[in-house]
Amino acid sequence: EWIGEKMTKHLKNMLLVIVAVIITAIGASITVKANVGVGAYEALNMSINQLSGIKIGTLAIILNITCVGIQWLLMKKDFSLRQLFQIPVTLILGQVMNLMLYTVFSGLTIDQYWVKIAMVILGGIIAAIGVGSMMALNYISMPLEGACMAFSNRFGFNFGKVRQIVDVLLIAAALLIAFSTDTAITVREGTIISMLLFPPSMNFVYEKIRSSAAAQGLSIDLD
Repeated sequence: EWIGEKMTKHLKNMLLVIVAVIITAIGASITVKANVGVGAYEALNMSINQLSGIKIGTLAIILNITCVGIQWLLMKKDFSLRQLFQIPVTLILGQVMNLMLYTVFSGLTIDQYWVKIAMVILGGIIAAIGVGSMMALNYISMPLEGACMAFSNRFGFNFGKVRQIVDVLLIAAALLIAFSTDTAITVREGTIISMLLFPPSMNFVYEKIRSSAAAQGLSIDLD
């Protein structure tokens, strides 16, 4: 019976993670479609997309699976089998982004600047709901966060600082591509809005879910 309960909780958490990832992908797609600058992670994907023509969601899959590989290399025997669930989650994220950007939004043209800024804010809030929910579930991490956490644990650095440095490196790489190849700059005012809006919104969602679960006497964590 105890095993059955644990399996039910695993399945429930997996489904909730998938829902959170779909929400995240929709939010990220809205900010990409606004085309006034995106977060550090999407900025690099968009820059590579302009160079190679590879779809943005597909690039997200490649980058995320690379991050899972980095976690495995850094953590070795501490890398749990559950973390492999990041791979199907990443595939869902990338495919939903491709569906949104190349099918749902394909015929959509936005000319008004204020609508684009509104889309960056809306997309950022939606993505923050998705990522904040995933963090509150504490079932698996997003691959990039997982890689940063593995790096900070292995070498004794502060996770927040490592995550910030990675953002700076991603933005630097996106700018380097733009300046050296004559492609459009993907780091713009939307990037600054995302950097200011996303962390507090994500933290707000995380705290709300954790506190409401605690108030109802629910245990979210499996461990």
